[in-house]
Amino acid sequence: MQLNSTRGGLRRVAYGAAVVATILGAAGCTASQTVPDRATESVTVPPSTVPPSPVAEQTSEPTPDPTPVISYLGKTKIVTANNVEVRVTPGEYGINVACNVSNDTGRVLRYKTQITVSSGGVAYSAEFDFGSVEPGAVGQQSKAVGSNAAEVRQEDIKVYIDSVITY
Repeated sequence: MQLNSTRGGLRRVAYGAAVVATILGAAGCTASQTVPDRATESVTVPPSTVPPSPVAEQTSEPTPDPTPVISYLGKTKIVTANNVEVRVTPGEYGINVACNVSNDTGRVLRYKTQITVSSGGVAYSAEFDFGSVEPGAVGQQSKAVGSNAAEVRQEDIKVYIDSVITY
């Protein structure tokens, strides 16, 4: 009789340990845990069938590209996006492209911009590489693109700020 009660007690301990191990497995512990050393029987818990909790998603969405602001000053078309302003003026000897960048950070930056101007089915590209632009300062450069743009009308010009790299 004594043997049965000891054996029944061991079964209860093993059963309780199995329940505890199952709960711990469901709580995220490793799947192959064994019952503590106090029990005389070793019980291996099967892998948890509870799906893992999804990783917390980032609450901040990436900021979309800035919407350019387009304005006109006489024959000049002005496109502004963030801290880059492009002024495009058709002229007798080509299209004058002026690029201004303003450094609104607290450190010296170099700017490299790529601008595309298209008119009448022809696209012209202009790249501007500004040296060190001090904090609070404005870098200015201009170039003429296209060889003969005398018949280009202001309404036909499309201006694209392709890239702005700061380093």
